[in-house]
Amino acid sequence: MRAMPLVLLISALVVGCADPEAEDFTSPARLDKGLVLILPGVEGEGSLSHSIRQGLSDAGVDYALKVYQWGRPLPLLGLAFNQIDLSGNRAQGQKLARMIVEYQDAHPNRPVHLIGHSAGGGVVVFAAEALPPGRQIDGLVLLSASLSARYDLSKVAPHVKKGILNFHSGSDVVALMVITTAFGNVDGAHGGSAGAFGFDKPVAGLFEMAWTEEMGETTGNSGGHFDSADAEFVRSYIAPWVKAPLWPAVALADVKK
Repeated sequence: MRAMPLVLLISALVVGCADPEAEDFTSPARLDKGLVLILPGVEGEGSLSHSIRQGLSDAGVDYALKVYQWGRPLPLLGLAFNQIDLSGNRAQGQKLARMIVEYQDAHPNRPVHLIGHSAGGGVVVFAAEALPPGRQIDGLVLLSASLSARYDLSKVAPHVKKGILNFHSGSDVVALMVITTAFGNVDGAHGGSAGAFGFDKPVAGLFEMAWTEEMGETTGNSGGHFDSADAEFVRSYIAPWVKAPLWPAVALADVKK
């Protein structure tokens, strides 16, 4: 299977599991305030996606925080297929777009944000593209996305109100440069990912957030592929954007405060 090296990279963190706290984070009271849909990487729901959710909660994000399971929940081969299944992942994006429309119809004028980690970053982009004309979400957040750096975001921009936040790290070259060059990004293109060095072509509403040494001092992380899913990183650097009524949320130097 072509994407097997990516599977080997994440095999130690494939921890899909039952989630006894899910109902607490998706209660009717939370749903009535807003919705954040969190998409994990090819490994599926587990400690990484739960850590993203915990970081948002720790920062006081009181919207519903729902981890959306996409792809095939099969060990090894299923994980590899999730990375390269372009048609299936676009279909998942369409399914997610329908879910967003249903939520908005039931809860009008409530904020909706999408957060995608690794391969999930590609699926949230596909979901935004698949929204009907005139439909918008509030914000789209990409964490270490394995989406091609040259991917055209022009079809996404009209569907987001506040913008697209892309976190990228030059320390993430093994997963998002070497492997994706050899085996492909979620969008099928071979080469560096937007999660490594950002997007090649700017569009209106795109905000690039690069890993800095200051972030490492604040969170104790090194900017690796899984560090962007760390609860402390999300609490300090991502949650302020979700909570902000307009983007850019704050100057990057002030995000940690």
